[in-house]
Amino acid sequence: METNCPTIFTIFGATGDLTQRKLLPALYFLESQRELDGQFRILCVARRQVSEEGFRKEAAASVRKYSRIKVNDELLEKFLGRISYAPFHFSKEEDYALLKERLECMAGTHCPSIDRIFYLAIPSELIGTVVQGMEKASLTKQAQGGGYTRVVFEKPFGSDLRSAKRLNRTILSVFDESQIYRIDHYLAKELVQNLLVMRFGNSIFEPLWNKRYIDHIQITVAETIGVENRAHYYDTAGSLRDVVQNHIMQLLCLVAMASPKTLNAEDIRNEKVKILTRIARSKDMLSYSVKGQYASGEIEGKELPAYRQEKDIFRSSLTDTYFAMKLFIRNRLWRGVPFYVRTGKRLKDRATEIVLVYKQPESRLFKERGLELESNLLFIRVQPDEGITLQFNAKVPGNKVLIEPVDMDFCHECKFGPNSPESYERLLHDVMHGDQTLFTRWDEVEHSWKIIDRIAKPWKNRQPHLYEAGTWGPKEADELIGQDGRKWINPSKPGYVALLGR
Repeated sequence: METNCPTIFTIFGATGDLTQRKLLPALYFLESQRELDGQFRILCVARRQVSEEGFRKEAAASVRKYSRIKVNDELLEKFLGRISYAPFHFSKEEDYALLKERLECMAGTHCPSIDRIFYLAIPSELIGTVVQGMEKASLTKQAQGGGYTRVVFEKPFGSDLRSAKRLNRTILSVFDESQIYRIDHYLAKELVQNLLVMRFGNSIFEPLWNKRYIDHIQITVAETIGVENRAHYYDTAGSLRDVVQNHIMQLLCLVAMASPKTLNAEDIRNEKVKILTRIARSKDMLSYSVKGQYASGEIEGKELPAYRQEKDIFRSSLTDTYFAMKLFIRNRLWRGVPFYVRTGKRLKDRATEIVLVYKQPESRLFKERGLELESNLLFIRVQPDEGITLQFNAKVPGNKVLIEPVDMDFCHECKFGPNSPESYERLLHDVMHGDQTLFTRWDEVEHSWKIIDRIAKPWKNRQPHLYEAGTWGPKEADELIGQDGRKWINPSKPGYVALLGR
């Protein structure tokens, strides 16, 4: 491929929230890092009728509002100069032909083959229409002469196993798996990536990371926000499909998987698939799961409506805004160790956290003196206040032997500063470089949906358990873990938060 041939990054759905809040600020950041070569072009297409100059003004406003770095006026003008806009109707075949013509015009006659990235920032129900339209316009095949064609999809990848398979068949009839980048932005978070290094790069952790030493594992993805402006999507999806099927399953896989042969994308994905295929089947998922929905309540002194009172939500909706479950992994490493996972909206605090609860010490040394020992805990905080805390037992100063748990903290921001890459900055960079490590392969999606379908089916027509907004969920979730003699470990501010000035 000739040096002066451009890479053209086409965004479908460019006037949407995702593009304005995430994609454009992320691309501006890559511009600031000199990751976009001189010939890099951004073509934005959407239904809305707006002039190119008008769209650039909107793009500038979005970058200024959402960029995590200070915006430089000169650099912003350079970035905006890369952007073109065209109104586009997803169902009109002639618009795909015009799109192809525009891409060829942007490339120039001296570039018979260009690098093309298509980012589909659109609802999943439109993906089939768009990829088929692209195929008819000959936009989907790998270009000859060295150029590549890649396509990026946002979740959800279907609404159940059947729809996911149907969508995947459509995509694979047009693209090869090597061209497909299925985004789950959680995989690009620093502490998620750090899991591999922490586990397999430290001999003090990996030998103790198994059923012999660990009593159980908890994964929490909690939000304080409600449905916001996603009512149409959320009331058909719910927390089980929106969060558990992708984010939580990916976190569970990274926590539980065996060491991959190498750090390349396929070896890591292979190990994750092994975990998904080993998650134990249960004949009665009702007894292993809890479906909840938030009622009215108060967060930070503000009265909040119940889910069924939110705008555009059906008043008799059975949609889950909370889901908790107990899962087992049937393999040599984890047999008998329960994984408790939960997610919810309108909870008491915002947090994504993994907690490893170690077994009680077997020694009777302290029990003979009536001293109770707490279980050792390992906290992995994905967001906010990213870091790792190891809680262990220590003696309280004084003449008597008194024992209480103490914390040893790793504060990610304290060590490396506040400027860790935002998820989309890393993901877009990896798409451009052809690295699929942080993207989801089809068989991961397929096996994850198999698990979710088994849980969703028995709950489909059942009323959710109500919980007050601003709490940690329904009491039935406490009973789920309590019947095993355990309790949820609710996220709390780590000791180093004061050092961060929060």
